[in-house]
Amino acid sequence: MTAMLSSAFLSDVEPLPLRRKGLSLATRPVSSRSATLHAYAASQLGAELIATYGAGRSTTGGWLMLSGLEIHLGQSLLSPDLIGWRRERLPRMARGTAGIALVPDWVCEVLSHPDERAHLLPLYAREGIRHVWLVDPEVRTLEVLQLDGTRYALTALHSGLATVRAEPFHALELPLRLLWAE
Repeated sequence: MTAMLSSAFLSDVEPLPLRRKGLSLATRPVSSRSATLHAYAASQLGAELIATYGAGRSTTGGWLMLSGLEIHLGQSLLSPDLIGWRRERLPRMARGTAGIALVPDWVCEVLSHPDERAHLLPLYAREGIRHVWLVDPEVRTLEVLQLDGTRYALTALHSGLATVRAEPFHALELPLRLLWAE
């Protein structure tokens, strides 16, 4: 199944205020009901990806995987829940900087608010981030999106307790139950 977000739609949405290292540039809505589910899903997914791809662990090419870091892209200051760069594009991190100014190869957002998708995807598309995962721990879904020109195509929608392989991390068999605080 493929779904496209139209460029007309993407240009009509307003950006959601963004986080900065635990402090808000403005208030980013997070319901108290989903805050623990959000933190749990992001932590578990990060652990699985780092165990498979981080610090030279992968034979298919390593990744630099981070959380809680700012990325400075054009006029955007973004702070996705999880960020990944292929090691051939970012072999080592610069020391003593507030963030990274290189477009990541992949980002993941654990959704905490119903409107978050509509606010973040246009920003990520504008900056040219190729792969985006959207995790919704309340509905128990993983959306896998790939940039197609100026908009994202839904390449896979996984749900429930399935074990999945998802772009760009095909070597990882990811049991979704690990993300849902079961």
